[in-house]
Amino acid sequence: MANLRNIISRNSGMKFMVGDLAICSAAGRRLLLSQEMLTDTRQIEEEMERLAGIVAITKDDLLSGPVESLRHALSGLHDIHGTLANLANATVLDDIGLFEVKHFSLLSQDIRKYLAETGCIVVELPDLEEIISLLDPENQRLSQFYIYPAYSPELAILRKRQQSLRNENPEQAEILRQKCFDLEDNIRQKLSFQLFVEAHVLQYAHEGLALLDILFAKAIQATKHGLCRPQVVQQTTEYHGLFNPLIKQALEQQQKVFQAVDIKLDLSPCLITGANMAGKTVLLKTVALAQYLYQFGFFIPASSASIVAVDEILFSMGDEQSELNGLSSFAAEMLNINEIILAARSGKKILALIDEPARTTNPEEGRAIVNAVTALLAKLSVCCLITTHYSNITANCRKLRVKGLETGMLNEKLTVKNINNYMDYTLLEHGADDVPHEALRIASILEIDAELIEQAVQYLKKT
Repeated sequence: MANLRNIISRNSGMKFMVGDLAICSAAGRRLLLSQEMLTDTRQIEEEMERLAGIVAITKDDLLSGPVESLRHALSGLHDIHGTLANLANATVLDDIGLFEVKHFSLLSQDIRKYLAETGCIVVELPDLEEIISLLDPENQRLSQFYIYPAYSPELAILRKRQQSLRNENPEQAEILRQKCFDLEDNIRQKLSFQLFVEAHVLQYAHEGLALLDILFAKAIQATKHGLCRPQVVQQTTEYHGLFNPLIKQALEQQQKVFQAVDIKLDLSPCLITGANMAGKTVLLKTVALAQYLYQFGFFIPASSASIVAVDEILFSMGDEQSELNGLSSFAAEMLNINEIILAARSGKKILALIDEPARTTNPEEGRAIVNAVTALLAKLSVCCLITTHYSNITANCRKLRVKGLETGMLNEKLTVKNINNYMDYTLLEHGADDVPHEALRIASILEIDAELIEQAVQYLKKT
């Protein structure tokens, strides 16, 4: 199962959402990127419930003070999982390692206090006071560590004698210094052994704080982008007001509006047709993003959503890397489609997203391939979105059409810059076998060479 680090390396939407998270600590980011996609609905429901609890806390104005203090404290969380792993393996820690454990324990206790003030029970942190007492024998509550005199009266005496002899008798002072080193090493060994039995508690607390950092970042992001808590369902995925945060933000920077869409998916293929510029590829990418967010424990960019978990999300949406490796675009997409079919035959529950299959081959064969792919995926009960320009797709599937260009209320001249303002991305049920023919209309509106358009019209009439 791929972890989030692998997913964001190949999915720009998830890369944007993860990069947008206001995570305070390196420990939180490491844990987030190492998380695997959830496929168990019980675990997904638990994640959604936990995140909903944090969202409620962040929205409560009366808790803004403790929340701010808590997140400020989380910014001091160091990633010490390596030190804790050494401790669990009974490795003797040096002063830096002991400092890291002490600093972390003090921080964890502070955050426990802030959590209590918010009433948050989403993440439970263990009490680390005994560990603090062990590493802070003088009860100074300072984030520093050295071998305190309180650990050994003998060491305290030797240190004083060694200091007093530094000028009078350097040789004797050096002997005493070495004895101090030996005593300090013995103390480090004893401290490490005492901490060894608490290693699992420290690891649990460390992961808990990292998780808390992630949850607060997700909650803040959910409010910032207007994300919704999805319902966990078993049969039909349904989105109302689905949008793509990355593209929406880019459009807003241009004073444009992203049009959200509604769509329903079940265990059968859904064929989507529509003119060029109708947002079909964006829709596929947005559905993929929503599915990933859901199965990595995020809220969803929609006004409401009900989502079925899958084992794998598979794509055929163009593969530049395959082309670089010497494969034609057609060969690359056919290999991707074959991977989808093999996964479906293996019994995996998949979401397949196929953009314009066989678009680079001749229309007769292309149409046949689209019909065959659609029919086979219907037979295998695959939840699948397929976009196409081909007409006469007779395979049994649900058919939708992007409404397309709306010029009824046109009050300005259409140009490359404003044409998207008049595209309606609403998905309509479309029972016919034909597809919209808007390419020449759009070319004409954009004032492409008139002779070229007229020639195309004449060829179209002949066919």
